[in-house]
Amino acid sequence: MSAEVAYLDTSAAVKLLMNERESRALRRWLRRRPERASAALLRVELVRVVRRAGFPRLIPEARKLLAGVHLIRLDDALLDRAADLDPTDLRSLDSIHLAAAASLGDDLAAVVSYDDRLLAAAASVGLPIATPS
Repeated sequence: MSAEVAYLDTSAAVKLLMNERESRALRRWLRRRPERASAALLRVELVRVVRRAGFPRLIPEARKLLAGVHLIRLDDALLDRAADLDPTDLRSLDSIHLAAAASLGDDLAAVVSYDDRLLAAAASVGLPIATPS
């Protein structure tokens, strides 16, 4: 992996599958950052969101999108980092996303999210953030 990796959380990845207000701006922003990464839990979260929204026909498209994302393995070290992150009110899955994004180090272009709590937490630990709209 090289510098300029866009870390996608689930709120961003969903906008690449379903047409939402920010979808076009996000696609345009990502064209300049072709490398994408996320925590391996995106495999579960993205398909679950599509199913919960009642769009099972998008599941193959979700899996195709996932194939283009470097999925960061959830090993013991990453999970321990996620457990120890501040702020203390950060939700469990968001803390996993934050720890996975931080693991990219200098390669991280930005944590791309539309989740205000995750964005605030990422900014509070000094990670670059983006919310293309």
